[in-house]
Amino acid sequence: MSAETPDSRPRGRALARPRPLLLGFAVACLAGALAILLAHGGSGTPASQRAGECSGRGAPQVILMAPTQLGPLRAAVARVLPERVGRLYEEGTIVSADVFSDSSPAGPAVNPTQRRPGGYEMRWWAPNGDDLVADVLVFSSPQTAERFLELASAPRCGESLPAGPAGRPPLARNLAWTNPDKAAEADVLLVRGSRVYRVADAPAGQVPGRTPDLSRALRTVDSLACLLPDAHCSSVSHSVPA
Repeated sequence: MSAETPDSRPRGRALARPRPLLLGFAVACLAGALAILLAHGGSGTPASQRAGECSGRGAPQVILMAPTQLGPLRAAVARVLPERVGRLYEEGTIVSADVFSDSSPAGPAVNPTQRRPGGYEMRWWAPNGDDLVADVLVFSSPQTAERFLELASAPRCGESLPAGPAGRPPLARNLAWTNPDKAAEADVLLVRGSRVYRVADAPAGQVPGRTPDLSRALRTVDSLACLLPDAHCSSVSHSVPA
């Protein structure tokens, strides 16, 4: 993901809507996140530290699954940003290393019965031009998912700030880093059973050589992550964090 402006790539398919009983909660989470996205971001802050490589070498691998099992994974991340709000420009399967390398998701396999990696990612342009990503990775056990979380939330990839607890959802981790596309990015990662979820925001309008303030982006991803399955956010903030 990059800090480029929205391009003319084809729009994605219509996304799944939240269940009626959860509609109020989802709308409140989404409204809060959009208010943050549309607010003015801060200027650059130089605090960062050198970190490790970005290949994801040694990270646990996702399981393989039949193509028919990918639908629920897509539905899980599609709820983060409805198409009427953001413009979907890319989606497909991912592997564990893609979280580190920021590689684009893979399209459908040539063979429709071929088993696929148990990871799915969707990418949108937000109304303010930010590049937003949501993905889910399925591992063989909750213990393996926890191990992946430890690696994925560690400082890495050149310029990075140490990970810390997210404001929400519960037990989530935040990471602020410079991705391989040289764009500053804010991530939130959380484990739910054998699944790891991630929501990321690369703010628009970044100036080369200047590290932007990612506090707004961190608040955005934390709010959007509350729309993920089993996020367990106990409350919804109706105000925009300062």
